[in-house]
Amino acid sequence: MRDTDVRQDLQRFPGFTQPFWTWLTGKALPGQRPLMASGPWSYLASTLLTFAAGFALSAWSVLRSPPWQVLGVVLGWALTLNGARNMALVLVHQCGHFRFTKNPKVDRFVGECLSTLLFSQDLESYRWDHAHLHHGAKTFTTEQDPVLTFIRRFGFREGMTRRQLWLHTFKTLFSPYFHGSYLLSRFRYNLFKTRGWRRLGAWTHVALWVALMLLVQGMWKAWLLGFAVPVFFFYHQSAFLELLTEHAWFIPKASSESVRDHLATRCWGRFCASPLPPRGLPIHRWLYQWSQWWLAMAVYHLPMRFLVLVGDAPHHDFHHRHPGTLDWPDSAYARQSDIDSGHRGWPAYWDIWGFHVAVNYVFDALSGMPMLPGGQPVTPHAPVPVTEGSSS
Repeated sequence: MRDTDVRQDLQRFPGFTQPFWTWLTGKALPGQRPLMASGPWSYLASTLLTFAAGFALSAWSVLRSPPWQVLGVVLGWALTLNGARNMALVLVHQCGHFRFTKNPKVDRFVGECLSTLLFSQDLESYRWDHAHLHHGAKTFTTEQDPVLTFIRRFGFREGMTRRQLWLHTFKTLFSPYFHGSYLLSRFRYNLFKTRGWRRLGAWTHVALWVALMLLVQGMWKAWLLGFAVPVFFFYHQSAFLELLTEHAWFIPKASSESVRDHLATRCWGRFCASPLPPRGLPIHRWLYQWSQWWLAMAVYHLPMRFLVLVGDAPHHDFHHRHPGTLDWPDSAYARQSDIDSGHRGWPAYWDIWGFHVAVNYVFDALSGMPMLPGGQPVTPHAPVPVTEGSSS
C-alpha cells in the first residue's frame, strides 16, 4: 500500500470517528471541515487548562501518595508536556509572527507571558531568530538558520551513517550536556538577556516558586516532579525530536531552484498512522495484523502525536507556505483545503507517514545518500507528492 493511502483508508471506520482520525494523524480528508472552528483564545484556554491539569495531577499524586501515585504522575507529565509544547510550538510561534490575533501589542503580551511561564526564549529574540532567519529566503535550512545551528551544536555531522545518527540521537536525548546547555540557554534568555517588565516577570516567576517551596510543605517535590521534569527534561527531548524532523536540513539549495521550489522540497507533512491491514485476510492473519496495527497506534503513533508532533506540527509545511494565515488553529483542514484548491501555484505537498520515516529522510541527507530531483532521498519509502484532489 502506498504511504499516502493511509488517511483515505481510515474511512473504513465510521464517519463519526473521522474528526478523531484527523486529529490523531494530523491529516484531513478532501473537503473535510472541522466540527467546530477553533479560535486563538479558545486554543489558548484549552492549552492552559491542559497544562494546569497536568501539573495539578502530578502534584496531587506526589503530595497525597495515593495507591496509583506513579500512574498519576505519568499522566500528569503527559498533560503538562502537551500543554507546554503547545504553548511554545503553536501559541508563542504564532505570537512571534503576530498572527495570534494579528494585533502586535496583544500578541507580544501573550507571547511574553507564555514564554515567561515556560522559561523559554523571550518573544523579541525569538522573532529575530525565527521570522527573520528561519523564514528568510536566503537563510532557510542553511548554516545561518538558528535551528540548524542548534542541531549541529550537539554533534550531528555529515558522513555519519543512518545507524550512527540514530544512536547519536538517543545519546543526545539523555545527554547531561544537551539538557544542561539547553536549560542554561533558557535561563539566560529569561533572567539576564531580557529587559524591562519581561525580565521583572521572569524573576518574579522564580521568586514565586521559591516562596511556595518555603511556605508549603512538600511543594519542592511537587515542583520538581510536577513542573521541572516535564517542562525541562521531557520538553527538551520533545522539542529536539520535533526540530530534527521539521525540514530537510542538510540538502543545499541548487542554483536552479526557485524560492518556492526550495521551500517546498525542504518541507513535508509528518503524519501519525500505520497503513491498515488489507481486506480479505484469513481470520488468523486478520487477528494478528489488526492487533499489530492497534498496538502501533496506541503505543507509538498516539504518544508521538500527543507529546512530540503536537498542535500544528504535522502540517508545518502549510505554515511555511502561508505564514500569514489566521487559520492556524485548524491548520490540518486549511492544508487540505489548499491541496483541494490546487495549492495556489505552489509545488505539490509531500506527505510522510510515521515519525521514524521522517527521521530517516533527514539522516539520509546528512549521511550523503543520493537524492532524487528536488532533494527527496532515494529510499524504499520515498514520499509521494500530493496532487490536487488527492486524499493525502
